[in-house]
Amino acid sequence: MRRRNRSLVVFNLSAMDLLAMATGVFVLLVVMLMPYYQRSFDANADIADVRADIERAESETEALRKGAAADGRSADQLLAAAAALRAQAASQQDAVAALRAQAKAAEARAARATKRADDQEVTSNRKIVGQFDLVFVVDTTASMKPVLRDLSLSIGGIVRILERLVDSLRVGVVAYRDYDFRPGWVVRDLSPTPTATRAGVIYDFISGLKPPIRGGYTPREAVYSGLQQALSMALRSGAKQAIIVIGDAAPHREEEAATLNLARNFARSGPRRTLSVLFVSTPSYRHFGDGDDRFFAELARAGGGKFSTHGGQMIESVLLSVLEG
Repeated sequence: MRRRNRSLVVFNLSAMDLLAMATGVFVLLVVMLMPYYQRSFDANADIADVRADIERAESETEALRKGAAADGRSADQLLAAAAALRAQAASQQDAVAALRAQAKAAEARAARATKRADDQEVTSNRKIVGQFDLVFVVDTTASMKPVLRDLSLSIGGIVRILERLVDSLRVGVVAYRDYDFRPGWVVRDLSPTPTATRAGVIYDFISGLKPPIRGGYTPREAVYSGLQQALSMALRSGAKQAIIVIGDAAPHREEEAATLNLARNFARSGPRRTLSVLFVSTPSYRHFGDGDDRFFAELARAGGGKFSTHGGQMIESVLLSVLEG
């Protein structure tokens, strides 16, 4: 039997064979590892998506944070505005309450004024009825020029108002100066004149009372002579009689007592007689005056009338003296 040849044969591979083998191995590895590479690619993509989502979330969170801050500021502003509105509403409520109180007070004043008007009408009708004789005794020296103009402009209104209160009204006027104006006149007068038929005569006389160009040499005037002339007038016995002295200077000191006696005797001689005084605080009085206002206040008390200081409308001053005197 023939023995087998067991000698070892070593293969001799060329470079091409080696390259082919290596290529096959690489391809095999690629085929085997491809699923793992695919999952790696997918994981990287997922990570990128997650990172993008995180960035978007952070961006949205920052936007929400900024929006929350802005909303917080808006909320603070709204709260402040609401507080301001509440304060304004409270202030308006207080104002409304004050207006209501003022309206209520005004209604109360109106009611009192209406009552006073009604009472005054009743009183006026009771005090001035039938016949009324009114005599003005007026200082017509230089210091009284504005007052004379005021009386001239107001006498028409005074007459019209009094005519509504009485059936028969007569007005007389006595104008006086001082003794140092002689040989000029010291006293001029218009006897009581019915207003119903001769009102124009009264207006003309008063408007014609012009003060002298120069002033007197003494600060006191002939009040006594003016009042004496008024008391000598023929007043109606059944009429209410009122004398109103208008001046800024007292009589001479030696005539003060006699002047007061004239007023006192006039008031005592009848129940419907009064003498009132309308005192005028002129620049001359304020410069030279010496107790003139006190004397005139005493003169009004002696005559049972009203003492008032002329500082407003002549119509008001005269009517107050007549109605309250």
